[in-house]
Amino acid sequence: MNQDAFAAQCRDVVLRNDFNAFIEQCFNLLNPAQSYSHNWHIELVAQTLEACRKGDITRLIINMPPRSLKSVCVSVAWPAWILAHQPHKRIMAASYAQSLSEKHSLDCRTVMQSGWYRRLFPATQLSRAQNEKHKFITSQQGMRLATSVLGAATGEGGDILIADDIINPLQAMSRTSRDNMNGWFEHTFASRLNNKRQGCIVVVMQRLHCDDISGLLLRKGGWEHLCLPAIAPHTQHWVINGREWRVAKGDLLHPAREDAQLVERARQELGSAYFAAQYLQQPLSLDGGMVKLAWFARY
Repeated sequence: MNQDAFAAQCRDVVLRNDFNAFIEQCFNLLNPAQSYSHNWHIELVAQTLEACRKGDITRLIINMPPRSLKSVCVSVAWPAWILAHQPHKRIMAASYAQSLSEKHSLDCRTVMQSGWYRRLFPATQLSRAQNEKHKFITSQQGMRLATSVLGAATGEGGDILIADDIINPLQAMSRTSRDNMNGWFEHTFASRLNNKRQGCIVVVMQRLHCDDISGLLLRKGGWEHLCLPAIAPHTQHWVINGREWRVAKGDLLHPAREDAQLVERARQELGSAYFAAQYLQQPLSLDGGMVKLAWFARY
């Protein structure tokens, strides 16, 4: 065996067994004009999602700033990885809009139909009987279904449910919209689990409001919380793939992609309240500066 063939074989072994390397491969396939910029937080997300796939975590909330690769990791690469190793699994993924949800579904299907994926995981094959942009199934009756908030999910069930940005910034400012979406999540989407004990639900989003779905679920408790703000609020210690990783207070999440100058520009463009929510994952109460009728008395 020549050196190139041996290197390719080693690469295949890594891609079959290392979800972190698999994410990078997916990114390169879907973004050929961009350079992949690796960072420790991607390894941490990959490690945590692997714990979900193996059943060690069944309820997970991931809060990250915009453009931090959260959807590529959670909604695109992870379903493809799950079906590669467990082609019978049934996955439902939702976003605030059907078009966004279907975009993630198409990206996932592109990965699974690629030559390298089919070479690495020959046992996972997509069925010709159901191979649409919103839903595709495997020959072992696994599936990935894309839906949206308030979208039709009647009659469908999943072993793994993914809620990826189920509310956008404009909707988050409306109490009615928040209540509708939180109600949909709790009473419709979360009820779609095939197995309430062993099934897994993953919520991934940037924080938008104190009463968004992350805030609601965190107050209720029972959820594993992976919070990755753009600027570390305090010193943190992580164990990532057996290695200790220290993040000092004030460290940026991914300085190679968004340095201090760009983060400061985001603060100025968004304003302090939106920046605190979307970048720092610490939404502020917007009632604080408002004049309230209760403050006034009759004399």
